[in-house]
Amino acid sequence: MRKLLTTAAFLAFAISSASAADMAPRYKAPPPVVAPIWTWTGFYAGIHVGYGWSDSSVVITQTGFPGLDVATLGSDSNGVVGGGQIGYNWQFAPSWVLGIEGDISGTGIRTTNSAAVTVGGAPFPGLFHLQDRSVDWMASIRGRLGFTWDRWMIYGTGGGAWADINYRNHLVVGGAFNPLDVSRTQSGWVAGGGVEYAVSNNWTVRAEYLYYDFGDETIINLSPIVAGGANNARWDNQFHVVRAGVNYKF
Repeated sequence: MRKLLTTAAFLAFAISSASAADMAPRYKAPPPVVAPIWTWTGFYAGIHVGYGWSDSSVVITQTGFPGLDVATLGSDSNGVVGGGQIGYNWQFAPSWVLGIEGDISGTGIRTTNSAAVTVGGAPFPGLFHLQDRSVDWMASIRGRLGFTWDRWMIYGTGGGAWADINYRNHLVVGGAFNPLDVSRTQSGWVAGGGVEYAVSNNWTVRAEYLYYDFGDETIINLSPIVAGGANNARWDNQFHVVRAGVNYKF
């Protein structure tokens, strides 16, 4: 009898424990939180602002005026640069980034120079040069190659460039101007590099340097006084730009 009661009690306890286990909620550990993996791949667009300058020169020669010296004027110019850019990046291998970018900038880069016309090094009375150059805008289409670590990227860039440049070649004779204003869209090349950082999954900031070369340009101002005479100004068109930018990655 005692053995029977003991067996019954054990069975009742086992059944009760099983029922309680079935009724208890099943606990599952939450899945681990995985941080999103940053990638530079994708389209982006943004704005930039910076500063541009040139340390080139303008060389002025005369035709039809024998004895007048060749004049070389410093054409250092500078001004604010600002605009926008759009591009696409592709990250591969896995720390390299290949991209293409187009940009356009309005600029305040300008210089004005004057110098006396000389003969044998001595100023010619009442005669002097007045030269002016301004850059209205610059644009480029460039390739980019970058190396990344985490959210940082350092890159080199280069490609084709265009600019709208205004020239003013004036010869002042006895207080009267002989003005010539010319506006030309010129092509050339650009190269540089920079560093960029992703501050979030959609926003990046950058700082970069670009060197533009649009070659030489000669502006010929024909003389209204001497047949065949001309004031010839040859400009060097090389510019440096440093700028900061912000991009939104789509």
